[in-house]
Amino acid sequence: MAVNIDVDNFCPTTTDDPYWNESCWFSFSIPEKEIHGMIYYFFRPNMNLLMGGPILWDGSGAHTWDCLYYDWHHFQTIPEGARKFDFTSHTSLSVEVVEPRKQYRLGYDCNGFKLDLLWSGLEEPHHFLGMEIEATGMSAENRMHLEQMGRATGTIEYQGEVLQVDSYALRDSSWGVRQMDGVRRGSYFWAIADENTAFHAQVMGEGDEMRVVGGFLKLDGQTSTLVGGRRLVTQMGQYTPDRFDLTLEDEMGRSVDMTARSCSHLMVNFYPRVQVVWSLLEVDFGNGKSGWGDIQEFQPLEQFRAMVRGS
Repeated sequence: MAVNIDVDNFCPTTTDDPYWNESCWFSFSIPEKEIHGMIYYFFRPNMNLLMGGPILWDGSGAHTWDCLYYDWHHFQTIPEGARKFDFTSHTSLSVEVVEPRKQYRLGYDCNGFKLDLLWSGLEEPHHFLGMEIEATGMSAENRMHLEQMGRATGTIEYQGEVLQVDSYALRDSSWGVRQMDGVRRGSYFWAIADENTAFHAQVMGEGDEMRVVGGFLKLDGQTSTLVGGRRLVTQMGQYTPDRFDLTLEDEMGRSVDMTARSCSHLMVNFYPRVQVVWSLLEVDFGNGKSGWGDIQEFQPLEQFRAMVRGS
């Protein structure tokens, strides 16, 4: 579904609900090193609260305290005059619109970690309104949620090393009331092989097989909204699927079968009562092409705790 609203600014019809949320996420990676990263932040304007920051990880550490870098702040006030994609936080995180809906400058310089990236969209954003409705049961009223495929380029300086970033990437942005206490089990994932071959999908359900509830498929340069499909886990890891088969069906009547493997896992808890295992994802598109993306496996924290404790 095409997006025809001004998604680079705060929602013009906000409410006074304290849980009103305006989120932004940019991914980037160095696949050959199995390094993944993100800039993720969100505003709670009715609380004068900004949360977020940069994260970088690989297979050497799976937690906030042993991954490559983590400076995701839960409590900071919204900078005076901040706009959704134009601000500098007290942690040094900076975001700037270079070209609306197309290019964004991402910066950070603190604790010996320096990031300078340009995130460039490859096509118009895709509107996935049903994402949070399916995951949390929240109302569709006054809500927006988009995904956009793109490319991240630039450098990261860390511990005396300069890392070159030049990867396909995804970003998302949303607005609406966000209350996560009622989250259900599901997974959000994507991969890009080239500018003409990509997908984003969300699945929901219990057990090894889950149903596709939304996303997009891009084949031969044509992008279409998903209308069905399934994911079947074929090898479960300690905390998240290691391998799975995926079938996607879109509005154009196309159906494609893929296989995927995950690596470089990170345990994150951005929201109370929700456990996310965030991993780098390598996908075989089944047409002689392969690509990289990520997978965000999420479920209620109590359910996750019972699973890992065997109770």
